[in-house]
Amino acid sequence: MQQSFLCPRCNNVAFLGQRYCGFCDLTFLYSCNSCGSALIPEAVFCGNCGTQIDWEEPALQQIQPVLPQVPEPATAPVQVEQPVDIGQPGAHHPAPYGNTGQLVLLQPGGLSQETPEASPPAESPPAAVVAPVYPVPAEHKAKAAEHHERSLALLKDGHYSLAIDELSKALQYDPSTAIIYMLRGGALYKSGDLDMALADLDRAIELDPNLAVAFYNRGNVYYYKQDFDRAIADFSRAIAVENTDAAAFHNRGCALMMKGKFYEAIDDINRSIQLDPKDPRVYCSRGSAYTQTGQTQKAVEDYRQVKGMTAEPAIIHKAEQALRDLGEG
Repeated sequence: MQQSFLCPRCNNVAFLGQRYCGFCDLTFLYSCNSCGSALIPEAVFCGNCGTQIDWEEPALQQIQPVLPQVPEPATAPVQVEQPVDIGQPGAHHPAPYGNTGQLVLLQPGGLSQETPEASPPAESPPAAVVAPVYPVPAEHKAKAAEHHERSLALLKDGHYSLAIDELSKALQYDPSTAIIYMLRGGALYKSGDLDMALADLDRAIELDPNLAVAFYNRGNVYYYKQDFDRAIADFSRAIAVENTDAAAFHNRGCALMMKGKFYEAIDDINRSIQLDPKDPRVYCSRGSAYTQTGQTQKAVEDYRQVKGMTAEPAIIHKAEQALRDLGEG
């Protein structure tokens, strides 16, 4: 019987020796001799482990087609109970989309009314041991930049699987650029693969410990894994690097609420509103925190303000429901 496997992109059945997926047209590539990850034939570095690929000439004769590693089924982001809807997992960050390509893809999406027991913040997990980064020739940097640039348009349009392909190719030419790992981590998150997203964000932080957006994105991943201590720690590190990011203060406030630290959360959300007073979701979050601390009138004022700030039905519905619950419907 012909050996079959699942396409890594669409999970449809393919057969050993098949070069393209018959459903999504994904090209089945080649594998790194060190870690087994898929490579494009002209790869200079492995995008997963960073190993330099020293193929002998002619390259295509030396590279043998192999069965790509089939990932475990992706686990969807954890859906935390959300009495306050401040955006779905993966909502775009309000920061500008700059020339560096630092498009932030993640944002926590809600708060729980339950008050879990407070516990001391956990330390961030130890960094994984990774292969060294070799010097990257200028022509390979240029090739990586082409794939990086193509990925940005795909990310902006929500084509995350295609963006992951482009970013992986970029990393095979240049495994030394933190932003590329950060972007692929965001796209993996959007695809529901939280663990792979964490691995890329960890690597981005190793390469650039001052990349605030990588800490911010990793904090969001921890948030949806319900690891709120680590989420708070990462949002705090993002703020330490860049203390004018309204979303980082807002999201840390959300994580603090999940820990039952409502007064600290109000302080963070107030700071977020100072930096960006136009986001109605932040007022919903503060209204929830005010409700939990018994400041009912302030909560009512925030929910009423939300209704005048947006035409988005989901946010308006949430604010109206909160007002009804407070006897102000």
